[in-house]
Parts: sequence; structure tokens; C-alpha cells
Amino acid sequence: MIFNTISVGTAVMPKVIETYFSHYLNRKPLRQKPTAHISYHEGVNLIRQFLNYASHHTVEDIQGFTSQWVPSPRWVKVDEVDIPAKSISEAAETLVAQLGHRGVDKVGGEKWWQWRREGSRLQAEWIEMRRDYTKRKASREKGKRVMLYVHGGAYFFGSVDEHRYQLQRHARKLEARVFAR
Repeated sequence: MIFNTISVGTAVMPKVIETYFSHYLNRKPLRQKPTAHISYHEGVNLIRQFLNYASHHTVEDIQGFTSQWVPSPRWVKVDEVDIPAKSISEAAETLVAQLGHRGVDKVGGEKWWQWRREGSRLQAEWIEMRRDYTKRKASREKGKRVMLYVHGGAYFFGSVDEHRYQLQRHARKLEARVFAR
């Protein structure tokens, strides 16, 4: 089954139309609810319908559809980095120590979330405004502000790529470097 913009649009459009009409026909009972605004009501139902449609496809199909690369404009500096295996192991050990035995049991054990295919790379990127980078390098400072961004969605939907524009805006407004994974 094909998973592209046309198939997704075809799958969710009936729900959008149904929501639009039901929202206005049943307006009185909605008055005191968060769904009183059509944009909220349609948004929630659209997401539900998309998730329902997506549940009939493979993870690879969904990732291919939702992962859209966003180029960076010339005034943004993006440095891609590989996180060394040693740092990953140290982070896992620190997390296990902080969670303790009971905490590790609550997250399903010690190994499942640490598993990585042998030789696979864990990549991340530093994002900052070029002017801030230039100023930071001229003053030889490491930078006063850093924002850590960890992509949600369990790497099932989307990626850091499609959030890059938002991260660039955060870097600009905060005058900070953003470390995104």
C-alpha cells in the first residue's frame, strides 16, 4: 500500500469534512470544552485519523513520509558530529546509577534502551547563528548558553531534520548554540 501525500490526504479528508460539519451542527455542547475552536477540533481529529491510517503501514514507510530534510540558510551554522561509543556507554552507566535498581526495572530493564547495532553511528548537530559563532570564536569563549534538543516521536515520526527551522529560531532568540539529536 502506497504511503504518500495523496494517499494520506485521501485517507484523512473524509474525517476533516465530517469534523467540520459535526463541529458546527453540535456547537452548543462544545461551548465549554477545549474543542470549542474548529482549529483544535479539526487538528485533534486529523491527527487521530492520520495515526489510524499510519498504523496499517510499516515504520519505514512512515519514517520516509514524515522525515523531511530542511536546508539551513547561509546565516545559520550547522556542524554535524558523531557521538563516540565511549560517551554513549558512559551516559548509559550514569543513567543506570541515577535510576537505581527500582528505576531501571520501571523502564523495562537495563539493556533494551542501550542497544545499538555494532558499528552504527549516533549523529547529532550543533546549530547556531553564524554571527554568534563568529563573535564566540573571536572572543575564544565556549559559549554561555546551550540548548539540548532531543527529538520526540521515538524516532517513529519525523526527525531533527524537520525541526531544524524551529531550532534555528531558538538559537537566534536565545543567542545560544543548540545541540540537537
